[in-house]
Amino acid sequence: MTHPHEVENLAPLDLVRTLRVAGRAGEARALCAQLAALPDPDCYIGQLGIDLSYLGMYAEAEKFLMRALAEESVTLDNRYMLAEELCIAQFLLGKYHEAHQCYRTIRGREFAEAFHRLILEGNEAWRHVLPHKLLEMDESVEDMRIFIHAEGGFGDFVQFSRYIDALLRDGAREVVVEYFPGWEEIFRQSDEVTMSLPTVEQRAIEHERCDRMTFGFSLYARYQRSPYWPAENPAARIAIHPAKALSDEAAELLADETKRLKIGLLWKSASGVRQEPYRSIPLARLESLLHNQDCRFYAVQVGDIGEEERAIMNHHGITDLAPHLSTFGDTARVLEKLDLLITIDTGTAHLAGALNRPVWVLLSQACDSRWLDCQRFTPWYPSMRLHRQTELGDWTQPLADLHTDLNALSASFSASSAQARAENP
Repeated sequence: MTHPHEVENLAPLDLVRTLRVAGRAGEARALCAQLAALPDPDCYIGQLGIDLSYLGMYAEAEKFLMRALAEESVTLDNRYMLAEELCIAQFLLGKYHEAHQCYRTIRGREFAEAFHRLILEGNEAWRHVLPHKLLEMDESVEDMRIFIHAEGGFGDFVQFSRYIDALLRDGAREVVVEYFPGWEEIFRQSDEVTMSLPTVEQRAIEHERCDRMTFGFSLYARYQRSPYWPAENPAARIAIHPAKALSDEAAELLADETKRLKIGLLWKSASGVRQEPYRSIPLARLESLLHNQDCRFYAVQVGDIGEEERAIMNHHGITDLAPHLSTFGDTARVLEKLDLLITIDTGTAHLAGALNRPVWVLLSQACDSRWLDCQRFTPWYPSMRLHRQTELGDWTQPLADLHTDLNALSASFSASSAQARAENP
Protein backbone atom coordinates (compact mmCIF):
# COMPACT_ATOMS: atom_id res chain seq x y z
CA MET A 1 0.00 0.00 0.00
CA THR A 2 1.32 3.45 -0.95
CA HIS A 3 1.80 5.77 2.03
CA PRO A 4 -0.17 9.07 1.83
CA HIS A 5 3.00 11.14 2.23
CA GLU A 6 4.40 9.52 -0.91
CA VAL A 7 1.58 10.80 -3.12
CA GLU A 8 0.36 14.10 -1.69
CA ASN A 9 2.77 16.26 -3.72
CA LEU A 10 2.52 14.40 -7.02
CA ALA A 11 1.12 15.95 -10.20
CA PRO A 12 -2.35 14.55 -11.03
CA LEU A 13 -1.27 12.11 -13.74
CA ASP A 14 1.72 10.96 -11.68
CA LEU A 15 -0.70 10.34 -8.82
CA VAL A 16 -3.00 8.39 -11.15
CA ARG A 17 -0.13 6.11 -12.15
CA THR A 18 1.06 5.72 -8.56
CA LEU A 19 -2.41 4.71 -7.41
CA ARG A 20 -2.87 2.31 -10.31
CA VAL A 21 0.44 0.52 -9.74
CA ALA A 22 -0.35 0.31 -6.02
CA GLY A 23 -3.56 -1.59 -6.81
CA ARG A 24 -5.83 1.32 -5.87
CA ALA A 25 -7.78 1.18 -9.12
CA GLY A 26 -10.96 2.85 -7.84
CA GLU A 27 -9.11 5.93 -6.66
CA ALA A 28 -7.03 6.11 -9.85
CA ARG A 29 -10.13 5.83 -12.05
CA ALA A 30 -12.00 8.48 -10.03
CA LEU A 31 -9.13 10.94 -10.33
CA CYS A 32 -8.73 10.23 -14.04
CA ALA A 33 -12.47 10.78 -14.56
CA GLN A 34 -12.24 14.13 -12.77
CA LEU A 35 -9.39 15.24 -15.00
CA ALA A 36 -11.19 14.09 -18.13
CA ALA A 37 -14.28 16.11 -17.15
CA LEU A 38 -12.38 19.39 -16.80
CA PRO A 39 -12.54 21.93 -19.68
CA ASP A 40 -8.75 22.21 -19.30
CA PRO A 41 -7.15 19.18 -17.56
CA ASP A 42 -3.84 21.13 -17.30
CA CYS A 43 -1.86 18.18 -18.65
CA TYR A 44 -0.92 16.75 -22.02
CA ILE A 45 -4.18 15.30 -23.34
CA GLY A 46 -2.36 12.49 -25.13
CA GLN A 47 -0.86 11.26 -21.86
CA LEU A 48 -4.26 11.55 -20.20
CA GLY A 49 -5.65 9.34 -22.96
CA ILE A 50 -2.92 6.77 -22.34
CA ASP A 51 -3.56 6.72 -18.59
CA LEU A 52 -7.31 6.38 -19.17
CA SER A 53 -6.62 3.41 -21.42
CA TYR A 54 -4.38 1.74 -18.84
CA LEU A 55 -7.29 1.98 -16.39
CA GLY A 56 -9.76 0.40 -18.79
CA MET A 57 -11.64 3.67 -19.41
CA TYR A 58 -11.58 3.14 -23.15
CA ALA A 59 -14.34 5.44 -24.38
CA GLU A 60 -12.77 8.45 -22.65
CA ALA A 61 -9.29 7.30 -23.70
CA GLU A 62 -10.33 7.14 -27.34
CA LYS A 63 -11.61 10.72 -27.23
CA PHE A 64 -8.41 12.18 -25.80
CA LEU A 65 -6.08 10.09 -27.95
CA MET A 66 -7.88 11.18 -31.12
CA ARG A 67 -7.71 14.81 -30.01
CA ALA A 68 -3.96 14.49 -29.44
CA LEU A 69 -3.43 12.81 -32.81
CA ALA A 70 -5.26 15.65 -34.52
CA GLU A 71 -2.69 18.19 -33.35
CA GLU A 72 -0.39 19.21 -36.18
CA SER A 73 2.64 19.60 -33.91
CA VAL A 74 2.74 15.97 -32.75
CA THR A 75 6.02 14.25 -33.68
CA LEU A 76 6.20 10.98 -35.57
CA ASP A 77 7.38 9.07 -32.50
CA ASN A 78 4.57 10.47 -30.35
CA ARG A 79 2.10 9.81 -33.15
CA TYR A 80 3.20 6.16 -33.15
CA MET A 81 2.73 5.81 -29.38
CA LEU A 82 -0.63 7.56 -29.38
CA ALA A 83 -1.89 5.53 -32.34
CA GLU A 84 -0.77 2.27 -30.73
CA GLU A 85 -2.72 3.14 -27.57
CA LEU A 86 -5.71 4.15 -29.67
CA CYS A 87 -5.63 0.70 -31.30
CA ILE A 88 -5.75 -0.91 -27.87
CA ALA A 89 -8.72 1.21 -26.77
CA GLN A 90 -10.66 0.60 -29.97
CA PHE A 91 -10.05 -3.15 -29.99
CA LEU A 92 -11.49 -3.32 -26.48
CA LEU A 93 -14.42 -1.08 -27.40
CA GLY A 94 -15.41 -3.54 -30.11
CA LYS A 95 -14.31 -1.22 -32.92
CA TYR A 96 -12.26 -3.94 -34.54
CA HIS A 97 -12.00 -2.68 -38.11
CA GLU A 98 -10.99 0.86 -37.13
CA ALA A 99 -8.42 -0.51 -34.68
CA HIS A 100 -7.02 -3.06 -37.08
CA GLN A 101 -6.58 -0.56 -39.90
CA CYS A 102 -4.78 1.76 -37.50
CA TYR A 103 -2.57 -1.11 -36.34
CA ARG A 104 -1.70 -2.06 -39.93
CA THR A 105 -0.69 1.55 -40.49
CA ILE A 106 1.69 1.86 -37.54
CA ARG A 107 3.27 -1.50 -38.39
CA GLY A 108 3.76 -0.38 -41.99
CA ARG A 109 6.12 1.78 -43.99
CA GLU A 110 4.58 5.12 -42.95
CA PHE A 111 5.79 4.59 -39.38
CA ALA A 112 8.92 2.59 -40.19
CA GLU A 113 11.29 5.22 -38.78
CA ALA A 114 9.36 5.54 -35.52
CA PHE A 115 9.01 1.75 -35.26
CA HIS A 116 12.76 1.39 -35.63
CA ARG A 117 13.58 4.08 -33.07
CA LEU A 118 10.99 3.14 -30.46
CA ILE A 119 10.75 -0.63 -30.81
CA LEU A 120 13.90 -1.94 -32.47
CA GLU A 121 16.72 0.32 -31.31
CA GLY A 122 15.65 0.03 -27.68
CA ASN A 123 15.94 -3.75 -27.75
CA GLU A 124 19.39 -5.32 -27.93
CA ALA A 125 17.99 -8.32 -29.80
CA TRP A 126 16.49 -6.16 -32.56
CA ARG A 127 18.95 -3.30 -32.77
CA HIS A 128 20.61 -4.66 -35.90
CA VAL A 129 17.41 -5.41 -37.81
CA LEU A 130 17.82 -4.05 -41.32
CA PRO A 131 14.95 -1.59 -42.05
CA HIS A 132 14.90 -2.38 -45.77
CA LYS A 133 14.29 -6.06 -44.97
CA LEU A 134 11.19 -5.48 -42.83
CA LEU A 135 8.18 -7.12 -44.46
CA GLU A 136 5.51 -4.67 -45.59
CA MET A 137 1.82 -5.27 -44.86
CA ASP A 138 0.76 -6.13 -48.40
CA GLU A 139 4.13 -6.99 -49.88
CA SER A 140 4.39 -10.21 -51.88
CA VAL A 141 6.41 -12.97 -50.23
CA GLU A 142 6.63 -15.10 -53.37
CA ASP A 143 9.74 -17.32 -53.26
CA MET A 144 11.09 -15.48 -50.21
CA ARG A 145 12.81 -16.73 -47.09
CA ILE A 146 11.04 -15.08 -44.14
CA PHE A 147 12.58 -14.76 -40.68
CA ILE A 148 10.16 -14.19 -37.78
CA HIS A 149 11.77 -12.50 -34.80
CA ALA A 150 10.55 -13.48 -31.33
CA GLU A 151 8.33 -10.69 -30.00
CA GLY A 152 6.48 -10.78 -26.70
CA GLY A 153 6.24 -13.93 -24.62
CA PHE A 154 5.36 -17.56 -25.05
CA GLY A 155 1.62 -16.87 -25.32
CA ASP A 156 2.24 -14.48 -28.22
CA PHE A 157 4.38 -17.14 -29.90
CA VAL A 158 1.54 -19.66 -29.58
CA GLN A 159 -1.20 -17.28 -30.65
CA PHE A 160 0.57 -15.89 -33.71
CA SER A 161 2.06 -19.19 -34.90
CA ARG A 162 -1.16 -19.71 -36.86
CA TYR A 163 -0.01 -17.15 -39.44
CA ILE A 164 3.09 -19.07 -40.46
CA ASP A 165 1.16 -21.24 -42.90
CA ALA A 166 -0.49 -18.12 -44.30
CA LEU A 167 2.97 -17.00 -45.40
CA LEU A 168 3.51 -20.35 -47.09
CA ARG A 169 0.17 -20.11 -48.90
CA ASP A 170 1.19 -16.64 -50.08
CA GLY A 171 4.20 -18.23 -51.74
CA ALA A 172 7.01 -17.98 -49.18
CA ARG A 173 9.75 -20.49 -49.94
CA GLU A 174 10.81 -20.94 -46.31
CA VAL A 175 9.92 -19.57 -42.88
CA VAL A 176 12.36 -19.50 -39.96
CA VAL A 177 10.88 -18.89 -36.52
CA GLU A 178 12.90 -17.61 -33.60
CA TYR A 179 12.24 -19.46 -30.35
CA PHE A 180 13.54 -19.93 -26.82
CA PRO A 181 14.73 -23.30 -25.46
CA GLY A 182 11.83 -25.63 -24.67
CA TRP A 183 9.40 -24.00 -27.10
CA GLU A 184 10.37 -26.46 -29.83
CA GLU A 185 8.67 -29.21 -27.80
CA ILE A 186 5.23 -27.84 -28.70
CA PHE A 187 5.94 -26.63 -32.24
CA ARG A 188 5.51 -28.63 -35.44
CA GLN A 189 8.41 -28.06 -37.83
CA SER A 190 8.52 -29.14 -41.48
CA ASP A 191 10.71 -28.87 -44.57
CA GLU A 192 9.48 -25.31 -45.11
CA VAL A 193 9.28 -24.20 -41.46
CA THR A 194 12.25 -24.41 -39.11
CA MET A 195 13.33 -22.80 -35.84
CA SER A 196 16.27 -20.64 -34.81
CA LEU A 197 17.69 -19.88 -31.36
CA PRO A 198 17.89 -16.18 -30.34
CA THR A 199 21.67 -15.87 -30.03
CA VAL A 200 23.58 -12.88 -31.37
CA GLU A 201 25.49 -15.11 -33.78
CA GLN A 202 22.42 -16.92 -35.07
CA ARG A 203 20.48 -13.70 -35.53
CA ALA A 204 23.33 -12.28 -37.61
CA ILE A 205 23.20 -15.37 -39.81
CA GLU A 206 19.42 -15.18 -40.20
CA HIS A 207 19.49 -11.45 -40.96
CA GLU A 208 21.95 -12.11 -43.74
CA ARG A 209 20.19 -15.14 -45.20
CA CYS A 210 16.57 -13.94 -45.10
CA ASP A 211 14.85 -11.95 -47.82
CA ARG A 212 12.47 -10.33 -45.32
CA MET A 213 12.04 -10.32 -41.55
CA THR A 214 8.94 -9.69 -39.51
CA PHE A 215 7.34 -10.13 -36.09
CA GLY A 216 4.36 -12.03 -34.73
CA PHE A 217 2.45 -8.84 -34.00
CA SER A 218 3.11 -7.63 -37.54
CA LEU A 219 1.71 -10.89 -38.92
CA TYR A 220 -1.37 -10.29 -36.76
CA ALA A 221 -1.74 -6.91 -38.48
CA ARG A 222 -1.15 -8.45 -41.91
CA TYR A 223 -3.54 -11.40 -41.70
CA GLN A 224 -6.19 -10.99 -38.99
CA ARG A 225 -8.67 -8.94 -41.00
CA SER A 226 -11.75 -10.02 -39.03
CA PRO A 227 -12.63 -10.15 -35.33
CA TYR A 228 -14.57 -13.33 -35.87
CA TRP A 229 -13.32 -16.90 -35.89
CA PRO A 230 -9.75 -16.65 -37.20
CA ALA A 231 -9.39 -18.22 -40.62
CA GLU A 232 -6.12 -19.74 -39.50
CA ASN A 233 -6.19 -22.95 -37.45
CA PRO A 234 -4.99 -22.13 -33.90
CA ALA A 235 -3.23 -25.50 -33.78
CA ALA A 236 -1.69 -25.34 -37.25
CA ARG A 237 1.82 -25.36 -35.79
CA ILE A 238 1.16 -26.18 -32.13
CA ALA A 239 1.59 -29.86 -31.32
CA ILE A 240 3.43 -31.79 -28.63
CA HIS A 241 6.61 -33.42 -29.85
CA PRO A 242 5.99 -37.20 -30.02
CA ALA A 243 9.16 -37.90 -28.06
CA LYS A 244 8.05 -35.68 -25.17
CA ALA A 245 6.77 -37.86 -22.33
CA LEU A 246 5.20 -37.02 -19.00
CA SER A 247 7.56 -37.82 -16.14
CA ASP A 248 6.76 -40.97 -14.18
CA GLU A 249 6.21 -38.93 -11.01
CA ALA A 250 3.78 -36.51 -12.66
CA ALA A 251 1.97 -39.34 -14.43
CA GLU A 252 1.52 -41.12 -11.12
CA LEU A 253 0.17 -38.00 -9.41
CA LEU A 254 -2.38 -37.46 -12.18
CA ALA A 255 -3.36 -41.13 -12.52
CA ASP A 256 -3.99 -41.36 -8.78
CA GLU A 257 -7.30 -39.49 -9.16
CA THR A 258 -10.04 -41.41 -10.98
CA LYS A 259 -13.31 -40.29 -9.37
CA ARG A 260 -13.09 -36.49 -9.40
CA LEU A 261 -12.51 -33.79 -11.98
CA LYS A 262 -8.84 -32.94 -12.33
CA ILE A 263 -8.53 -29.14 -12.35
CA GLY A 264 -5.31 -27.23 -13.04
CA LEU A 265 -4.76 -23.86 -11.37
CA LEU A 266 -2.53 -20.95 -12.39
CA TRP A 267 -3.12 -17.65 -10.60
CA LYS A 268 -0.20 -15.27 -11.04
CA SER A 269 2.29 -14.00 -13.60
CA ALA A 270 5.78 -12.61 -13.16
CA SER A 271 5.96 -11.06 -16.62
CA GLY A 272 5.45 -7.46 -15.46
CA VAL A 273 3.20 -6.58 -18.41
CA ARG A 274 1.10 -3.44 -18.41
CA GLN A 275 -1.96 -5.25 -17.03
CA GLU A 276 -0.32 -5.83 -13.65
CA PRO A 277 -1.06 -5.71 -10.80
CA TYR A 278 -4.55 -6.58 -12.05
CA ARG A 279 -3.73 -9.51 -14.33
CA SER A 280 -2.87 -11.85 -11.44
CA ILE A 281 -5.21 -12.93 -8.67
CA PRO A 282 -4.30 -13.89 -5.09
CA LEU A 283 -4.69 -17.62 -4.53
CA ALA A 284 -6.76 -16.79 -1.44
CA ARG A 285 -9.45 -15.35 -3.74
CA LEU A 286 -9.88 -18.81 -5.30
CA GLU A 287 -10.69 -20.52 -2.01
CA SER A 288 -14.42 -20.54 -2.74
CA LEU A 289 -13.65 -22.89 -5.64
CA LEU A 290 -11.31 -25.09 -3.66
CA HIS A 291 -14.08 -26.27 -1.33
CA ASN A 292 -15.65 -28.24 -4.19
CA GLN A 293 -15.21 -31.87 -3.10
CA ASP A 294 -16.00 -33.16 -6.59
CA CYS A 295 -12.76 -31.67 -7.88
CA ARG A 296 -9.12 -32.34 -7.24
CA PHE A 297 -6.87 -29.37 -7.85
CA TYR A 298 -3.35 -29.33 -9.29
CA ALA A 299 -1.11 -26.27 -9.24
CA VAL A 300 0.69 -25.69 -12.53
CA GLN A 301 2.11 -22.44 -11.13
CA VAL A 302 5.82 -22.23 -11.91
CA GLY A 303 8.03 -19.90 -9.90
CA ASP A 304 8.16 -18.71 -6.32
CA ILE A 305 5.23 -19.71 -4.14
CA GLY A 306 4.91 -17.76 -0.88
CA GLU A 307 4.23 -19.13 2.56
CA GLU A 308 0.59 -18.01 2.51
CA GLU A 309 0.04 -19.65 -0.86
CA ARG A 310 1.73 -22.83 0.30
CA ALA A 311 -0.48 -22.89 3.39
CA ILE A 312 -3.60 -22.58 1.24
CA MET A 313 -2.38 -25.36 -1.06
CA ASN A 314 -1.72 -27.66 1.89
CA HIS A 315 -5.06 -26.83 3.52
CA HIS A 316 -7.02 -27.72 0.40
CA GLY A 317 -4.87 -30.62 -0.71
CA ILE A 318 -3.70 -28.94 -3.93
CA THR A 319 -1.12 -31.12 -5.67
CA ASP A 320 1.94 -29.11 -6.73
CA LEU A 321 3.05 -30.11 -10.23
CA ALA A 322 5.62 -27.32 -10.60
CA PRO A 323 8.61 -29.59 -9.81
CA HIS A 324 7.68 -31.63 -12.88
CA LEU A 325 7.30 -28.65 -15.28
CA SER A 326 10.70 -27.78 -16.72
CA THR A 327 9.45 -26.83 -20.20
CA PHE A 328 6.20 -26.00 -21.94
CA GLY A 329 6.36 -29.50 -23.37
CA ASP A 330 5.96 -30.81 -19.82
CA THR A 331 3.05 -28.43 -19.27
CA ALA A 332 1.42 -29.59 -22.51
CA ARG A 333 1.57 -33.24 -21.42
CA VAL A 334 -0.02 -32.31 -18.09
CA LEU A 335 -2.79 -30.40 -19.88
CA GLU A 336 -3.62 -33.60 -21.75
CA LYS A 337 -4.42 -35.28 -18.44
CA LEU A 338 -6.42 -32.46 -16.85
CA ASP A 339 -10.16 -32.08 -17.30
CA LEU A 340 -9.93 -28.29 -17.07
CA LEU A 341 -7.41 -25.50 -16.58
CA ILE A 342 -8.46 -22.42 -14.58
CA THR A 343 -5.92 -19.68 -15.18
CA ILE A 344 -5.23 -16.00 -15.58
CA ASP A 345 -4.05 -14.64 -18.95
CA THR A 346 -0.75 -16.50 -19.42
CA GLY A 347 1.18 -18.42 -22.04
CA THR A 348 -0.21 -21.62 -20.54
CA ALA A 349 -3.74 -20.37 -21.25
CA HIS A 350 -2.82 -19.92 -24.91
CA LEU A 351 -1.17 -23.33 -25.01
CA ALA A 352 -4.29 -25.01 -23.59
CA GLY A 353 -6.46 -23.20 -26.14
CA ALA A 354 -4.21 -24.12 -29.06
CA LEU A 355 -4.20 -27.77 -27.93
CA ASN A 356 -8.01 -27.62 -27.70
CA ARG A 357 -7.98 -28.40 -24.00
CA PRO A 358 -10.78 -26.99 -21.81
CA VAL A 359 -9.57 -23.73 -20.25
CA TRP A 360 -11.29 -20.97 -18.31
CA VAL A 361 -9.45 -17.66 -18.22
CA LEU A 362 -9.89 -15.00 -15.54
CA LEU A 363 -9.44 -11.63 -17.25
CA SER A 364 -8.83 -8.21 -15.81
CA GLN A 365 -11.21 -5.50 -16.99
CA ALA A 366 -8.16 -3.74 -18.46
CA CYS A 367 -6.86 -6.83 -20.23
CA ASP A 368 -4.81 -7.41 -23.36
CA SER A 369 -6.50 -5.86 -26.39
CA ARG A 370 -6.53 -9.15 -28.31
CA TRP A 371 -9.34 -10.40 -26.06
CA LEU A 372 -11.39 -7.68 -27.77
CA ASP A 373 -14.78 -7.01 -26.14
CA CYS A 374 -15.59 -10.73 -25.76
CA GLN A 375 -17.33 -11.45 -22.45
CA ARG A 376 -17.41 -15.25 -22.28
CA PHE A 377 -16.31 -16.85 -25.54
CA THR A 378 -13.36 -15.89 -27.71
CA PRO A 379 -12.82 -16.40 -31.43
CA TRP A 380 -9.18 -17.27 -30.76
CA TYR A 381 -9.74 -20.71 -29.21
CA PRO A 382 -12.88 -22.89 -29.37
CA SER A 383 -12.16 -24.65 -26.06
CA MET A 384 -11.69 -21.45 -24.05
CA ARG A 385 -14.19 -19.62 -21.84
CA LEU A 386 -13.56 -16.14 -20.43
CA HIS A 387 -14.53 -14.85 -16.98
CA ARG A 388 -13.99 -11.12 -17.14
CA GLN A 389 -14.01 -8.36 -14.54
CA THR A 390 -16.68 -5.70 -14.94
CA GLU A 391 -14.72 -3.30 -12.72
CA LEU A 392 -10.95 -3.05 -12.63
CA GLY A 393 -9.48 -4.89 -9.66
CA ASP A 394 -12.77 -6.48 -8.57
CA TRP A 395 -12.86 -10.26 -9.03
CA THR A 396 -16.22 -10.71 -7.26
CA GLN A 397 -18.45 -11.21 -10.30
CA PRO A 398 -16.11 -13.33 -12.47
CA LEU A 399 -15.39 -15.60 -9.51
CA ALA A 400 -19.09 -15.95 -8.74
CA ASP A 401 -19.77 -16.90 -12.38
CA LEU A 402 -16.83 -19.30 -12.39
CA HIS A 403 -18.02 -20.88 -9.13
CA THR A 404 -21.46 -21.49 -10.66
CA ASP A 405 -19.98 -22.95 -13.83
CA LEU A 406 -17.61 -25.21 -11.91
CA ASN A 407 -20.41 -26.52 -9.69
CA ALA A 408 -22.44 -27.33 -12.80
CA LEU A 409 -19.49 -29.03 -14.48
CA SER A 410 -18.58 -31.11 -11.42
CA ALA A 411 -22.22 -32.13 -10.86
CA SER A 412 -22.47 -33.28 -14.47
CA PHE A 413 -19.20 -35.19 -14.15
CA SER A 414 -20.36 -36.89 -10.95
CA ALA A 415 -23.67 -37.89 -12.53
CA SER A 416 -21.92 -39.30 -15.60
CA SER A 417 -19.47 -41.23 -13.43
CA ALA A 418 -22.29 -42.66 -11.31
CA GLN A 419 -24.13 -43.76 -14.41
CA ALA A 420 -20.99 -45.38 -15.82
CA ARG A 421 -20.44 -47.29 -12.59
CA ALA A 422 -24.05 -48.47 -12.58
CA GLU A 423 -23.78 -49.72 -16.15
CA ASN A 424 -20.41 -51.39 -15.51
CA PRO A 425 -20.51 -52.62 -11.90
